Amino acid sequence: MAAVSIIAQPFHMSISRGSLCVIGVLMGSIMWSQELPPEMFLFDEGHQLHTGGMPSTGFYEKHTIRTLDLQFAQPNHWQQLMQNYASGTDLLAALTCEGVTYDSIGVRFKGQTSFMMLPPGAQKRSFNITLDHVIVDQHLMGYETLNLNNAFQDASFLREVVYLDLIRDHVPAAKGNFVHLNINGENWGIYPNIQQLNSQFVKEWYFSNNGSLWRADRPDGAGQGSGGPGQWGDGTAALNDLGPDSTTYQEHYTLKRSEQAHPWADLVTTCQRLEQLPLDQLEDSLVHYMDVDRALWFLATEVAFGDDDGYVHKGKMDYYLYWDEETGRMTPLEFDGNSVMKTNTVGWSPFYHANNANYPLMNRLFAVPELRQRYLAHLRTLIAEKMQSDVFDELIAGYVALIDAEVQADPIKLYSYNAFNTEVEVLKNYITSRREHLNGNTEVAQLAPVITSVSHFVNGMEWEAPFDDEVAHVNATITSANGISQVTLYYGMGLTGRFQSLVMHDDGAHNDGAAGDGVYGAAIPSAPGMTRVRYYVEAAADNPARSVSYAPPGAEHDVFTYQVQFQQATNPPVVVNELMALNNNTVVDQQGDLEDWIELYNTTDAVVDLSGGWLSDDALDPLKWQFPVGSVVPAGSYLIIWADDETNDGYDHAAFKLSANGEEVL
Repeated sequence: MAAVSIIAQPFHMSISRGSLCVIGVLMGSIMWSQELPPEMFLFDEGHQLHTGGMPSTGFYEKHTIRTLDLQFAQPNHWQQLMQNYASGTDLLAALTCEGVTYDSIGVRFKGQTSFMMLPPGAQKRSFNITLDHVIVDQHLMGYETLNLNNAFQDASFLREVVYLDLIRDHVPAAKGNFVHLNINGENWGIYPNIQQLNSQFVKEWYFSNNGSLWRADRPDGAGQGSGGPGQWGDGTAALNDLGPDSTTYQEHYTLKRSEQAHPWADLVTTCQRLEQLPLDQLEDSLVHYMDVDRALWFLATEVAFGDDDGYVHKGKMDYYLYWDEETGRMTPLEFDGNSVMKTNTVGWSPFYHANNANYPLMNRLFAVPELRQRYLAHLRTLIAEKMQSDVFDELIAGYVALIDAEVQADPIKLYSYNAFNTEVEVLKNYITSRREHLNGNTEVAQLAPVITSVSHFVNGMEWEAPFDDEVAHVNATITSANGISQVTLYYGMGLTGRFQSLVMHDDGAHNDGAAGDGVYGAAIPSAPGMTRVRYYVEAAADNPARSVSYAPPGAEHDVFTYQVQFQQATNPPVVVNELMALNNNTVVDQQGDLEDWIELYNTTDAVVDLSGGWLSDDALDPLKWQFPVGSVVPAGSYLIIWADDETNDGYDHAAFKLSANGEEVL
């Protein structure tokens, strides 16, 4: 097939009774060609692509406190819940929310220290609620599993919800808000409501959930502590190399779900590459097995906010791992943030546990100068965006105003209302002290260049999308008090995956204006039509550390972008001749079904092979269905494609349906 993105062009329109069938020609600069995960979005007129930080709506809308009513039929339900804790057995109940009752749900107590270390007589337990425990696909506003936490060791109730709010701009993290709970008509007070890390969570952040998800915790969930067997930092579940035998890893990690035939092999490979690759090869080679930039952001968030219940402190247990099928890479995921921002972590070094070989993410990554500087750049971004007192205090004030009355009225809260108010002030003081401590570190305090603007040009036109035979010239305007040692352009082809790099120049010879004017230039190579190109800029200071900064500051999950335009076909050999978008009584397919259909016509006197070409009903997604091998149209003849989204019925059945309310075919 020729490298032309349109293989069929409208020729004739057929309007069937009761339907409106509009056939459109694919023209110009289409802005999208693949459905994005909910946490990925375009902004700045489509020039930037960001992953994370979408305002939560629906069940996890942050400004809404919903009431959940649990109803147990068992008169001794509390005793049964206590007895079921060790086995993790669900107890049947009903749940009512906003007038809708969900029957046959499963309820159990959850947590480890938050369950076992409660004072005698305390009733505010943490709950796991499973909506689809009996009824398949039953959900509450789209969610099948709920986690209500009792705010153990957090009199403010705020820590985990606020922490997740702060970091979801930069790392995959759960949604969180607050709910009010009643049990059999009795007031059970307010609860932080935290999203489950499961298949649904994965689908919100990734293009599929076909990978593998682990919790870094022993399968039996046995408690692990600061001493004795299973102690923190013991070199077992921190992506440590435990050898080639996957059964060893199965003793220390819990596989939560997988669509892969051999998921443990991917974990073994990641751990071995992390620890075995020579340091001088780590930056270039590890990216094939791990999303290294995401890992650095993950470490930066835990260190910045002093997460003493996560990887950087424990080296195990309270974090997750996801192996992504799309990229073949592993990413650490934040989990269980109820123990952040406590005074005992104010003095943590930005390189906490970096000298401990049992913490290889820090020990190995921070030992590579370029990765160390990338981590520091991310840490500075968090300090600048999230840890300024006015920003933090405003966020806290909003949540306090939301939950204050609920906390005061909570009859079974673990701590007093006075303790709540005191702890709110502790949080405000913490962020000030932590920021000052981090900024006082010599390496954090190094001045990095300032990237004042970035854009791309095609034929002199700013932000223009190139055609498939054109390059995009990227310009970056940069200043630096320490001089500039190098400016690098990173670009990636497609919506996800690794980046390649080019050195940018300020020499007047790279479409960068005049030499020495502070504008740096480089050209992203041409790419096939419809390719989504991502790019960002790194500037390194001319100081001994080679301190770096990025534009956008949230790179690599926040990037500049464009989509390559395609050349419109002229006089194509095959055209869309006729279609039926509401087939009530015309022809039937091989199965005898009345399905929508599209008729293609070969205008030439030679056979045309469409194998490898594309057919679509959406100009924003032109690569929707690919013609299988053997899709030929005889000379001067026709080919019927059934638009029934039933590809298993034959090679001539497309993976989409037509709408009788208005449709286009390409």
